[in-house]
This record gives sequence, structure tokens and C-alpha cells, in this order.
Amino acid sequence: MPVRSRIAAVTTSLALAGAGLLGLAAPASAGTSALICPSRAEYIDGSGGHKGARISCTGGSFFLAIRCETLDASHYRYWHYGNWASSGGTSTVWCDLNAKIIAAETRTS
Repeated sequence: MPVRSRIAAVTTSLALAGAGLLGLAAPASAGTSALICPSRAEYIDGSGGHKGARISCTGGSFFLAIRCETLDASHYRYWHYGNWASSGGTSTVWCDLNAKIIAAETRTS
């Protein structure tokens, strides 16, 4: 089979496969619901001086992410991620010792 014929055959196959996959795709909004959470996470103090946060939401699975900053001279910043929680559950997350929370975000992915 000449090279041009092979290229044409492969291109046609890919186009047909792509069209078939597009036909099977569900709309992005199908089955999705809005996550309902408080306006901000509750900040909590743990044993030994750990700083943490927790949040409870409904409407889907989620987790809490917090941005932490060390209290030393470096002021190093990092993210910590809480547990995945299902609708009605609570996600809790902690900074390392000698660090504070500077931001908190509820995430779904």
C-alpha cells in the first residue's frame, strides 16, 4: 500500500473514531450539583500548637486545602490537603508544628 494511501486510511480511521467518541460524550452539566459549604472554614487549634481547619459541605465530594506558612525567619509556604469527604461529611487538615494558616480553599478535584 503506498504511503499516501496509508496516511489517508489512518486519518479516516482517526476521524471516524473521534466522531464516535464525541457522540458518546455526556454534556458537562449532566449529573452535577452545586457544592454547598459555609462561607469559610472553621480554624481550629490542635495539641502541641498545631493550627488546622475543617469544613462540612453537602452536594458532592470535596476536600479542604490550606496554605501554611512557617513562623521562622524563612516564612516558607506550602499546601496541606485534608481528607476526601462525601456529601454531609467533614474534611479536616493541619499545618505542621510552628506554622500558621494563611489561606483555606474547598476543592472538588
